[in-house]
Amino acid sequence: MFSGFFSQVTLDLVLQSNTVVFHGNEDSASSKLLFGKVILKVLERTKISSLKVISMGKTEFSFIERSKPMYSTADMNRDIHSSGKLQVLNKTEILLDGKKNKTYLDTGTYEYSFIITLPGDLPESVYSTHGSTEYSLKAVLETSSYLSCPSKQIPIYLGRIPYSGPPTFMPADGPNEIQKEFAKKLSVKLNTPSKYYAENQTIDLVADISLINPNIKILSIGARMNENIIIKSFANPDIKKDIVKLITSAKKEFKTNSKSKFLDSSEFSLELCLPQSYKDMQHDIENKTFSVSHQIHFDITIEIEGTSQNLVVSLPVLVVPNEYFSEMLSLPKYSPKIQFEKDELITPPEYSEL
Repeated sequence: MFSGFFSQVTLDLVLQSNTVVFHGNEDSASSKLLFGKVILKVLERTKISSLKVISMGKTEFSFIERSKPMYSTADMNRDIHSSGKLQVLNKTEILLDGKKNKTYLDTGTYEYSFIITLPGDLPESVYSTHGSTEYSLKAVLETSSYLSCPSKQIPIYLGRIPYSGPPTFMPADGPNEIQKEFAKKLSVKLNTPSKYYAENQTIDLVADISLINPNIKILSIGARMNENIIIKSFANPDIKKDIVKLITSAKKEFKTNSKSKFLDSSEFSLELCLPQSYKDMQHDIENKTFSVSHQIHFDITIEIEGTSQNLVVSLPVLVVPNEYFSEMLSLPKYSPKIQFEKDELITPPEYSEL
């Protein structure tokens, strides 16, 4: 609870949840409601000027890129500094207006509930080294006193559950796999139980390796999950910054003389543990400023004719908010179209929180 210096009133801001997750893309998602209350503890009778709640959000970035000047034949690059700041949300809710009508609060505790509507086209929260989209909610009490105004600010997180098709259909999930053959060497089939993962989960990666050349020795296998962030300038989307971040990794090494042991089993498992906090790993998004994606890179180090080589197979995965599993998977599943008599087609209604 925040208390101003020798203030006559202390203020606390409480939210039902500081996380808001939209269902669908920016052009199709419905609005969501943010519920909360402001608690005032009045120590002595006080004249109130106003009590308001302000929801704020901004997107900003700053980066330097090396670029070759246009229309120049010289083999010389130059630094381009790109930065920008955009207010994406600025909404004020007045809970008490003592300027219109004189308002006094006697000694006691008061609670003021509020509901804030957040439009579904707001960009998702992003935290990176060169840019971010951040949101917060602030409660401010103004009194007739010369003392500082009591206030409290809470960060809020905005996420989005992606769709693989029209917004009325559930995203398709199931095993995620890819197969790749390295000519005259070996073939690899990668598999994960799901395409979707969230923070604080474990990815069980299974690799099925088949040797084509029996003289190959497998020295080690490993997997790393990278996060790829692209930041695009407001003024020119062709000016962009690419950021690659290692999220998690795992590795297994084999003894050089244990080739026969490797051939006894062609299937191997690796566990990739994802971070507990969403700030340590962003969710997959795609908007005008930020693009975030994730890939698992499976590495195989082999030895052939005394020379070591590294082979890589990549498998994309989607990182989504935890609400994908608690909200989205609890919704009823609709068929894309329902066939009725006389060839009439009826499409199920869109899902909405309102």
